Amino acid sequence: MSEVQQSDGGQEKGKHKKIRAKKSSTHIDMTPMVDLAFLLLTFFILTTTFSKPKTMDITMPVKDKVEDDQRTKVKASQTVSILLTENDRIIWYIGMDDPAQPPQTNIADFSQSGPQSIRTMLLDKNKIVLEKVKMVEDSVKRGLIPDKEDEIKRHKAAVKGDKAGVIVLIKPDEKSKYKNLVDILDEMLICNVGRYAIVDLSESERELIKNTK
Repeated sequence: MSEVQQSDGGQEKGKHKKIRAKKSSTHIDMTPMVDLAFLLLTFFILTTTFSKPKTMDITMPVKDKVEDDQRTKVKASQTVSILLTENDRIIWYIGMDDPAQPPQTNIADFSQSGPQSIRTMLLDKNKIVLEKVKMVEDSVKRGLIPDKEDEIKRHKAAVKGDKAGVIVLIKPDEKSKYKNLVDILDEMLICNVGRYAIVDLSESERELIKNTK
């Protein structure tokens, strides 16, 4: 009768069997991160300085009737009329508009330098004010004027209003571009022209534009 031998293989296998740990699902709590993001957002909003729109003061001509004795008297040699017309063309002359004696006109452009540069002409005519503005800047460097933006602007505005400075009358026609008006206003700021105004063209000046080549 044969003998059936029982093997201990099951026990041996049981001894070497690896017990696997039960894996749990990974969970990240995002609440602290969200709180941190809102705190940082609040911090940057409260501490950031928003850019302020830059404006330029423009003097418009008075429409009301003013008596002759109440008008501000200015020298004709200090007055520069700038006529803006089509094709980015600039015509300027010195003196007052007199139909009986048409002024001598000159052609200019918006280049930064050169014989026909409108900037070169304005810098030359406004030398007195430019020297005084430079004196203000030198006084700031030497500590005579506080190095504060409001103080510097106040002193520069005072010297720009000097009666010896040039007076510019800007006169665009219907064919000029809006960009030309913005560009010429930028030139007023660059050249430190403190007294300027946007004025309507007269009939004699319209003729000047037609006859100037």
